[in-house]
Amino acid sequence: MNEQIKREEAVHGKSWGALHGGYFSDPVVEAPLVDKIIEVAGKSKADTIVDLGGGPGYLLSRIKVSGIGSNVSLINLDDSDKQLDSARETGISCVHGAVDKFSRRELGTEDARFLFMMRSVFHYFGKDGLSPTLRHLRSQAKSGEFFVHQSASFKYSHDADCLNSLYQLMRTQKWYPTVDFLKKSLKSEGWQVLEVLPVPALPLSSADLMQRYGIDHKDMLEIGKKLSVDHHVNKDVFRKNDDDFCAYLHYWIYVCTPSYNKVS
Repeated sequence: MNEQIKREEAVHGKSWGALHGGYFSDPVVEAPLVDKIIEVAGKSKADTIVDLGGGPGYLLSRIKVSGIGSNVSLINLDDSDKQLDSARETGISCVHGAVDKFSRRELGTEDARFLFMMRSVFHYFGKDGLSPTLRHLRSQAKSGEFFVHQSASFKYSHDADCLNSLYQLMRTQKWYPTVDFLKKSLKSEGWQVLEVLPVPALPLSSADLMQRYGIDHKDMLEIGKKLSVDHHVNKDVFRKNDDDFCAYLHYWIYVCTPSYNKVS
């Protein structure tokens, strides 16, 4: 299991739905991505939708009740047993596997037409792991298939720098790109980016971050002070009060399809 994912096992499973004010289980927050997946699935005539790093299966459950059609298979791929146990309770098919290592042969027949989807996963691989992960995903996709993902990324580099400093100070290897950097990385690894759409930001309160990463209150106060001093503070990205703070992860939906030049 990815070490960054393993560090967060305490909030996996049933606890995941309440994390960060219920952001990851909120149907209103999920709607833009779910609607786009259903739209792309219809246009591409996908017969298998795979949620890469799908956690407890919230997105696939929403798609399942949307009227997607009984002829479309829904598969949740994750490498956390706690997340998969919760997903299985929804009746979703599950595969234990890692986003950067899985094979499409594990997911269905070779002639299946896949639509890969993903939400909030790339940052787990750090800056150095982004391109290899994109390359692996491209190697598993066929011409005419689609990859739709909602990824945390920032319009401005100073906003990305602020959040990256926060995660470094919390002793994690997570890393967030700018939108332009992610688009260029996708292109260089064999993906054509068709659309980039903004979606609601994720509020990260200092109290939630303490719980998620096992950081005590004193250390979190020092982190907040350091961020407010060292960075040009954009209130849409970081807001500090006397005893706490709230950071905001900005998310975008990227609609991608393999480019003609396949990466091996």
